[in-house]
Amino acid sequence: MWTVDEKKEQLVFASSTFLSEARADALNPKNTDMTNIITTLQKHPEPIDIDSSKEKWAATLRLCHPDEFHKDGNRVCVPVVVGGEILGLMILGDRVGGGNFSQQDCDLLKCVGDQIAAGLLNARLSRKLLQAKELEAFQTMSAFFVHDLKNAASTLNLMLQNLPAHFDDPAFREDAVRVTAKSVAHINRLIERLSHLRYELKIRPAEADLNEIISRFFAEWEKAAGVNLAKNFQPLPKFNFDPEQLLKVVTNLVLNAKDAVAQNGEIQIATRRINGHAVLSVSDNGCGMNPEFLSRSLFRPFQTTKKNGLGIGMFQSKMIIEAHKGRIEVESEPGKGTTFSIYLPLQK
Repeated sequence: MWTVDEKKEQLVFASSTFLSEARADALNPKNTDMTNIITTLQKHPEPIDIDSSKEKWAATLRLCHPDEFHKDGNRVCVPVVVGGEILGLMILGDRVGGGNFSQQDCDLLKCVGDQIAAGLLNARLSRKLLQAKELEAFQTMSAFFVHDLKNAASTLNLMLQNLPAHFDDPAFREDAVRVTAKSVAHINRLIERLSHLRYELKIRPAEADLNEIISRFFAEWEKAAGVNLAKNFQPLPKFNFDPEQLLKVVTNLVLNAKDAVAQNGEIQIATRRINGHAVLSVSDNGCGMNPEFLSRSLFRPFQTTKKNGLGIGMFQSKMIIEAHKGRIEVESEPGKGTTFSIYLPLQK
């Protein structure tokens, strides 16, 4: 069995009942002009007796199926053709028993060739579809990435344009350092969030106290200006989870809540135990989300309602929670706020 490469320039060894890959590679007519073979088989998609043919293309094909045995029995080439395009070819011969193929055999081989052609075409189209989806995802991600980088570059460029005229002003220099540091920090955060898509998610569970882990996170966020962060922790037993990964989820949820609430808005983090699950919830009284976005886009990558968002935070969070054998639920109403609830099994 040989396949034809997409450029229609050479045969590629696929499989054989008696040829090794190394032996097939030696027999591959790479230096032969394939145009005549391909043109002939596309015009005559029926099985062809290549031993009785005197044509040059038939002699080339005979090299692809060597005369390993010395009995009669002509070899037959079955073109693998679909829609007038040749995808490969199959060469068979009864070189042991010396039997020839009857017309009925050839009809059956034609059906086999058609089935192989359909399978190869389906595989090729599936591969192209996957490549198209990967390219679309890459282009979408690039659009967000370029947009955020462009904003950061514009800020730095504006500062550099004013630098020659105001360099002697201490206040300007102080502001320039602050703007540069802020822009660099933004670029680093952007790269860090994008890097999450490059690595396989690995969960390293260890027995820990969820309330204690969240409390440490809570202590850092209490200092955030303009946001009232409240907590309501109920007693929980220690159980196995990955603290580092779970903190990524909490960070995503709190950042989203902070973006959703107005000045002096309120965010609440709560824990409780329900039916063998530790439940962690993050609630806000912000703008909320509409039902269509909740059902179709919330947990899909590159879908976001934020102007400068990448749309990967909730996608990442859902992956982390599901890797813990848990689930994440959301309740939201436009103008009234949003509550995310994370259910983590307490079983070890």
